[in-house]
Amino acid sequence: MVAGGTGTVLASFGRGVLVQTNTGLMRCGLKGRKLRVVCGDRVIWGYPPSADGPSVESIEARRNLIERIDSRGRPEPVAANIDKLAIVVAPRPAADWFLVDRYWAGAVLKDLAALIIVNKSDLGLDSIEPQLDQYRKLNLNCIEVSCESGAGIGDLEQLLKSGVNMLVGQSGVGKSSLVNAVAPDAEAQTAELTRDAEGRHTTTTARWYQLTPISALIDAPGVRDFAPPAHLVRAAERGFIEMHERSVQCRFKDCRHMEEPGCAVRTAVLNQEISTRRYESYRRLFRLYEKLTAEN
Repeated sequence: MVAGGTGTVLASFGRGVLVQTNTGLMRCGLKGRKLRVVCGDRVIWGYPPSADGPSVESIEARRNLIERIDSRGRPEPVAANIDKLAIVVAPRPAADWFLVDRYWAGAVLKDLAALIIVNKSDLGLDSIEPQLDQYRKLNLNCIEVSCESGAGIGDLEQLLKSGVNMLVGQSGVGKSSLVNAVAPDAEAQTAELTRDAEGRHTTTTARWYQLTPISALIDAPGVRDFAPPAHLVRAAERGFIEMHERSVQCRFKDCRHMEEPGCAVRTAVLNQEISTRRYESYRRLFRLYEKLTAEN
């Protein structure tokens, strides 16, 4: 094999990837059928004698891997080596707070920083302020911005000025507009990222945008649902920090916070010390994990 080098994956197109190398962008194939590469991966590439062009030979050790559960309940990788999860909501379309909870739980389970970006603030936030207040009380940073007026964009740029930040959220909340607002030359980068070697659109893949020499933004495809994979149903509790903190006061160490007597979490919910909606969000995620554990 002719020597190649290392690089960062900017987008994955199934059996092909776009890699940022020291000398520029390069489209690469993948060595073997089992190699699975995602946006954010650091890879080693070269020129195999049997291939028509450069090929990714292996993946360097990942700091973390962001996954979701597919329609069959299996973990599906989305992006790697993330530092911060930026959850985007907006007054329209109506925010799915259960989805927000699952994204935040995913960040907690991966030991990632997280924040909520409230886009389209020019439309008015009266309908969502009560929910935002719940997150603020839990010390989750919420920033209000408007791509239409430019309000808050400068503050957002400061929050994204270091590390690898991943934008996630429902379809229609304006993630693409946010990318264009904070990423220099986003349109030029999009031209490279929106087609693979055959010229097909790739609207369903995560995409990397370089913000500064020390920061980047990954735009993940919009989703209708998300659940962070977990091998243990107890992981559901760890994803909800206010419940995890209360769990040490439960009568039983293995309390699931469902129907068990002496449950400190349920007592806190009854006393309105924990949000009823957040508790219902936890129950839904717990039941999903319980179902997947039974099936597997």
